[in-house]
Amino acid sequence: MEKGNEQVMKIDSDQIIHLDYRDFGRWKVEKFARYVSNLLLARRNVDLHTFYLHWDPHVPLNCNDLRLWIRYAVNHNVKVLDVELCLYDKTNLPPGIFTCRSLQELNLQWGGAPYRDYEHKGLVLPDIIKLPSLKKLTLRDVEVDELSLSSFTDRSPGLEDLHLIDSVTYLKRIASKALKRLTLDGSMYGFESLEISAPHLISFECTGCSLNDISWRDQPSLERARIDTWGPTFCDESRFTEVLVYAKELALFGSDIKVMLEKELPTCSVFQNLTTLELGRWDLTKDLYAVLRFLQLSPRLEELTLMHGPPDKGAETDGMPTDGVTFQCPLLGSVIIQCSEGDVGIDKLVNALVANGISSDKITVTSCEDINNKAHAEKIRAEEERPKKRVKENPEWEDDDPSSEQSDPDSEQSGGDSEKSDPESDESDDFDDF
Repeated sequence: MEKGNEQVMKIDSDQIIHLDYRDFGRWKVEKFARYVSNLLLARRNVDLHTFYLHWDPHVPLNCNDLRLWIRYAVNHNVKVLDVELCLYDKTNLPPGIFTCRSLQELNLQWGGAPYRDYEHKGLVLPDIIKLPSLKKLTLRDVEVDELSLSSFTDRSPGLEDLHLIDSVTYLKRIASKALKRLTLDGSMYGFESLEISAPHLISFECTGCSLNDISWRDQPSLERARIDTWGPTFCDESRFTEVLVYAKELALFGSDIKVMLEKELPTCSVFQNLTTLELGRWDLTKDLYAVLRFLQLSPRLEELTLMHGPPDKGAETDGMPTDGVTFQCPLLGSVIIQCSEGDVGIDKLVNALVANGISSDKITVTSCEDINNKAHAEKIRAEEERPKKRVKENPEWEDDDPSSEQSDPDSEQSGGDSEKSDPESDESDDFDDF
């Protein structure tokens, strides 16, 4: 079941278990744990395709309960293991997950190692990693080094999707001939001279890194890229646009992106496949060259989003002249300009687009505040509707008394140091009699 599906929590089939904390209203953690245990007890002893568990970030689950449920999934040949929770009072991730031969998709977003553990900044992967069927891997707040990453790429020959989110990365190189999609979303220490060698990569997303820290070997022909950078002004000698020139969709943000484009676009090839472009987060009223030149090189562009941002004093440069830079985008049907309320000079950008044949009725100027407020209101509406749907379809699922306090996160029942036996300690238990 896809993330974001708003169906009420239930087993959609004998092979799918879908547990989302938003479907349980004000249930206490102990009540939820009993429900899951009973659910597994009642389940027929057949293989499990998907085990999905997203838990309330404010109330921790008992770690032993969590490890027991996951062990059940692993021992029933789970193919998709998707677990997200912010609090996990352990340092080491359960090793049984990483030797599951049936696992095809693994999403672990569990929060970092306990604050009292000073040896580690993130959750720790086991020494042995053997996932021969793995195709997609997502890790958050995990320590990843060259050895552990090579264990995934070498022993998971079908690994095509790799997503590292807010992890501690000790990496100099990411190399894989099978990798097709790569996401680097933040890093506790940032990346330092990271080389990417993935000749078949078609999608690349990078947030919170400096362009100076990324280089390419065996350059791929990306079809899609989203890059939101930070850091010093781009000054690398590599041809960064060479990996972007065949893309159909591009989203490029940040002042060092602007500097990179100003340096490389004058001699760049035409973006023949590009249909969707998002660009900006620098002062577009001062520096229009990168925008106009990009449009000049994008004859098949259909959708354009420009994001105006404040000047970046740390990477401020003189704007390049735009005299004589004209373009033709006959297929362009929509232009959205996002700016903050009170920004001045946006008319300069609009006039430059109109002067090149873009009809003013195709241009929409909207404020970032309005976009954020609309998104926030929609999120609140969806959250309000969700419990109504749950109660309507499952009237027997009554909420706990809202006046009663949630279980203490530090209590023996909700912490990771319960007197329960750790299921990982009994490797022979196959849960046939769970």
